[in-house]
Amino acid sequence: MLSDTSSQKILPQFGFDHFEFISRVNHSGGLAVLWNTDNIYVSILSKESRAIHLLVYDSAIKALSILSGVYGPAKSRDKNGFWDKLTAISTIFDLP
Repeated sequence: MLSDTSSQKILPQFGFDHFEFISRVNHSGGLAVLWNTDNIYVSILSKESRAIHLLVYDSAIKALSILSGVYGPAKSRDKNGFWDKLTAISTIFDLP
């Protein structure tokens, strides 16, 4: 992923009318989610250093879903805490 300044400049050029991103940490991570609002509506539920969680309403099928974008850690010492955090979040959300 790019620096915050570069992300703000480049992501709008992909042709989507909305985007959200998480900054990289040192030389790893970073995550972007891009969407058009033609048929979907998106609310940001949570942003963390390695994940972004969205509430998505699809007006074509009239359904709500949770979408999580995740950039998992590569180092073994960071994985347990990361998965514990994701498990805790999954107990909060009660949607597909």
